Amino acid sequence: MHIGIDLDGTVTDPQSCFHYMNDALGYTIDYQRATEYELHTYTTMTQHDFWKFMIEHGHEEEIYRRSLPHTEVSDVLWHMRKTHRLHYVTARSEAVRSVTEDWIKQQALPLDSLIMTGSHDKVGVVQDLSLDLFMEDRYENAISIHEQTEIPVLLFDAPYNRKPLPHGVKRIASWKEALHYVNRFEANRSISTR
Repeated sequence: MHIGIDLDGTVTDPQSCFHYMNDALGYTIDYQRATEYELHTYTTMTQHDFWKFMIEHGHEEEIYRRSLPHTEVSDVLWHMRKTHRLHYVTARSEAVRSVTEDWIKQQALPLDSLIMTGSHDKVGVVQDLSLDLFMEDRYENAISIHEQTEIPVLLFDAPYNRKPLPHGVKRIASWKEALHYVNRFEANRSISTR
């Protein structure tokens, strides 16, 4: 199978960005009460002004450099890599490819491909790569990917994505649970192609 995997909040611990905002920028965001995915909503800035500030002051690269990996992600991804192709598909821009690749190497994660979309629209990439399954933490991405491609999506649980899910999008709490669903999906695929 070809599996698409988001980076921020999926491969990385979803609390990483919020910790950076609190530690480096002086905010007091309570992650457990964070109902919005977009970081600018916790500031008085527009999204454009927030990311302009983050880029111009070196915070964008630093937030990615300091991100912590999600619990168990390395072991599970290496296990998956034995039989599947893993494609990281991130909304990060090409401008941060170097810091992103360095982080993946430092975490010793398997890598088949890294696609930097520069936007949250990942449907075209999913279609171009003929992905069989996608893993995501942003609610809107999970819904649009499933609705427009009909592939199953595993949504990593976070306070900011707790909304009703359609059939075909499964909320999961851990990478071990992700592995369980990947194995189950692969077994069902094998049965249906016989």
